[in-house]
Amino acid sequence: MAFGAYESLVGWRYLLRRRRSLTVLIVGALLLAVGVGLVAWGVYVQQANGGAVSVFGNRAGAAQTLMGVGGGVATFGGCVALFGLLNAFLTVFAAFSSFMVTIGVAEVILVLAVMNGFQGDLRSKIIDTYAHVLVEPPTAGAHLEGYRAIAETARGLPGVTGASPMLTTEVMLSSRSNLAAVVLMGIDIDTIGQANHLPRFIKRGALTDLTDPEGVEARAVQSRVVRPRPALEPSPAPDADLGDMAFPVPRAARPAPLPTLLLGDELRKSLSMWPGEPINVISPFGELGPQGPVPKSRPFRLAGWFASGMLEFDSKLAYADLGAIQRFMGLGDVASAVQVRTQDLDSARSVRDQLQAKLGPSVRVVDWQERNRNLFSALKLEKIAMFLVLTINILLAAFSITSTLVMTIIERRREIAILTAMGSSRGAIVRIFMSQGGFTGVVGSLLGGLIGGGGALALSTLRLPLDNDVYYISAIPVELRVADVVAIVLVALLVSLVSTLYPALYAAGLRPVEGLKA
Repeated sequence: MAFGAYESLVGWRYLLRRRRSLTVLIVGALLLAVGVGLVAWGVYVQQANGGAVSVFGNRAGAAQTLMGVGGGVATFGGCVALFGLLNAFLTVFAAFSSFMVTIGVAEVILVLAVMNGFQGDLRSKIIDTYAHVLVEPPTAGAHLEGYRAIAETARGLPGVTGASPMLTTEVMLSSRSNLAAVVLMGIDIDTIGQANHLPRFIKRGALTDLTDPEGVEARAVQSRVVRPRPALEPSPAPDADLGDMAFPVPRAARPAPLPTLLLGDELRKSLSMWPGEPINVISPFGELGPQGPVPKSRPFRLAGWFASGMLEFDSKLAYADLGAIQRFMGLGDVASAVQVRTQDLDSARSVRDQLQAKLGPSVRVVDWQERNRNLFSALKLEKIAMFLVLTINILLAAFSITSTLVMTIIERRREIAILTAMGSSRGAIVRIFMSQGGFTGVVGSLLGGLIGGGGALALSTLRLPLDNDVYYISAIPVELRVADVVAIVLVALLVSLVSTLYPALYAAGLRPVEGLKA
């Protein structure tokens, strides 16, 4: 709806204060400064005590109390300062309406930015473990015999940065103090770095330890984690009574070193394991005995551990050499899947389609979106629901705009009657009050978008620290999307305009005689 210059000027004049007052703004600025000072003091206390800076810790202390109180005071002071800034130029009711719209828009932008950040962090951790594209057998439980040829075919496609095979099986790990059900993955240490970020996740040990069990055992002996193997005794000297008829005693064969594996950090802690210690790997898929299937068990040796940053993986995954898992499972040269990594997330679907066309129906090719469809669909639904719930705050702000306009109409009945008597049409009266509500919505929406977007960018840059032991992430992840900001601002503007319809029509329906008598 196009508003005339005259009607817009009248509506804007209704919003302005006659006398400006900066008292509320100064009080809010002082509270904001006090809150920021308390937060800085809490950070100083944490650093002085030698601890890492974290906003939310698992232990209540002076530093955490100072930061919590300071954050609350700073937030309250910022809100008071914002209202004081608006009230310095607008009337009390108009300032309150703009304040409500500003807070609603900024809140929705910040919450959605944090939700996008957590979703992106979860997506990156899943992809870093299982790559972008996965080539699997068409039926569950089957294996790929020509996995090397599949990997070479994948590497030859444009947009593919690497491919690596893996062989997975579900086993039980038994230590001296605990038992855990895990997914054991056999990997090729020469190519695994092409497909995922496992080499970056290793905190103790190395990938080469998976193919060097003798070196792991030697280091374990040196650190006295395991007892050294007894030296082989030489053949005894021939008995004098037997003369030349004595026979040499056969020497015992040296047993082969135990295969090695890497455990997730949380899994290693639950099993109370240290590098070099033996651990039993038990598989339910053993040989068939007289009374049914007999579980298969074999000792392995812990070479180290990794930390991917995702609790589900660090507590349920274990890695070993591909050949060791093939021998343990009694299989030939096969793999469960081939992991394929692409240059970026957007090209994963194109690579999936090309691979499926080249390899045919003998394999099943899935990308990261299809593999985790249920999880990301639930996250998307949660984001939409959160957006709708938080939009209620904008609706409440719209009600405040409606009430402000109604109060203005009651206060300005004489002016409305004079305008009508001078020849203003009903449409002109409607445009005056719609422009008044529209200005309020524009000021609140733009200011809220600026505060919300600026706050999200500040959180993304500063990376608000968290306690790793509690939240399993080092900082609050924030991802600001321009499309979300634009959508929220447009919704706020639309709601603000719709909220002006009733008061504008009510004002246009007033009779001049009633207004002049008031």
